[in-house]
Amino acid sequence: MQILIVFISASLLSACISTMLGRPLLGGPSYVEWQEEVKLNDGRVIVVTQKKKCSEAYTGGNWATCIAREAWVTINLPEFSDKPIVWNEHLKANVVNVHNKKLYIVGEFPTEQEFKQYGKPKPPFIGFVWQGSNWERIPFADIPEEIYDVNMLIKSNGPEGIKYLTLQEKNSKEFNGNPAYRRIQRRIDPTDKW
Repeated sequence: MQILIVFISASLLSACISTMLGRPLLGGPSYVEWQEEVKLNDGRVIVVTQKKKCSEAYTGGNWATCIAREAWVTINLPEFSDKPIVWNEHLKANVVNVHNKKLYIVGEFPTEQEFKQYGKPKPPFIGFVWQGSNWERIPFADIPEEIYDVNMLIKSNGPEGIKYLTLQEKNSKEFNGNPAYRRIQRRIDPTDKW
């Protein structure tokens, strides 16, 4: 009986703390999801949906409540598919763009774990091109330089409390326009060693 009471008390305490912090404790992964406007090189502004699967971890300096271990990007571009196009990888999407009638996504690694998982590529970016029914991984050399500028939200875990991020909001100092972001966070750099 005492063991049962202790177990119930510990469970209630964990649930209360979890509710106060707004995140799960001792449970499965959490997810964040939002939509953001993305400007393509041809001048169009499209809306993509990003979803991230988060895990908690100690980063060496602090406790991170959301390290995005897996990501989904959903794109609606009728010239490539009459259905939503979904990209799903263990990467952070930096670029979604169209060049020479091809749809590309370029991702980078959220942590060293994913860097190792993808074979420690140099430079540390992974490119994909849409092939009509699936995404095909391509060598870095096949990523057009014209799409090197990052057009996705730089902050990895989404805009806290925002479900729809306009282009104007995304380019503000609060997000991608933040002067603390270095050049390599704003543009894919082939000399980046990670």
